[in-house]
Amino acid sequence: MATLQGFRFARNLLGLNCRWLSTSMRYRQGDGEARSSSDSSSSSESDQSAHEEEPSVEDIQKIVLNTALEFVPIHGWTVQSLSEAAKHEGYPGVAHGMFPRGGGDLMHHFVKECNSQLAEQLALEASKEVEEAERKKTGAVIRDALQTRLRMIIPYHAQWPEAMCLTARPENIAEHFSNLANLMDTIWYHAGDKSADFNWYTKRLSLAAVYKSTELCFIQDKSPDFEETWTFLDNRLTDFTRFAKFRGEMETASSAMNEFMSAAITSARNISGLNSRN
Repeated sequence: MATLQGFRFARNLLGLNCRWLSTSMRYRQGDGEARSSSDSSSSSESDQSAHEEEPSVEDIQKIVLNTALEFVPIHGWTVQSLSEAAKHEGYPGVAHGMFPRGGGDLMHHFVKECNSQLAEQLALEASKEVEEAERKKTGAVIRDALQTRLRMIIPYHAQWPEAMCLTARPENIAEHFSNLANLMDTIWYHAGDKSADFNWYTKRLSLAAVYKSTELCFIQDKSPDFEETWTFLDNRLTDFTRFAKFRGEMETASSAMNEFMSAAITSARNISGLNSRN
């Protein structure tokens, strides 16, 4: 079974459009040609059906990435998690070669999945609020969204400093900030943001700074249910609300963002042993 799946995987990976060899034809006296034609047609249909059901490279990648998340608590955000996941799904362990950034690809996959899940949840909540005419205030939407997103990391709390360290690598930085920007867009959109001027940028920069600083608090938090993190989040949002009342916030927001991101990267790198992992 493993050999068959390995062959299918290799064939998909190389982009070959070959079909399985048809089974040998068996002839019987008197109706050899009819049986040969029937067997050939049946074999062709069966081979075509099997070929159509074979997963694409993209499908295999997603399967491996989703399964690899189960191995993160054991092996971290590493190539080993990807390799173990591939073997678990019946593919060769070398399937991790489909992910050139190794653990970085796994980390980005998790972040995107979390962002997508949050967007769906916020959209669902918004539709219910419209029906019930009980829409939350902007501050409550933002606060709940940030907490919900951070809670998604809890299963990987012990391994998250390693993920933060991966975001600092050159091959991961661009996608990391893209994912962060998309998260901020999602939250502000569902919070009812209508700004079309410079405030559009400053709001997202400022909220990103709040999120990243709270994330730093989160990875060090050992309190029950991460109570210290949620208190920290509330305090930062209070500061953000006060700050938003003033003009000329772009320069301050940019400075704060740089400070928080620098602190996040430094903190992650200083955690012992992380930089040596794949």
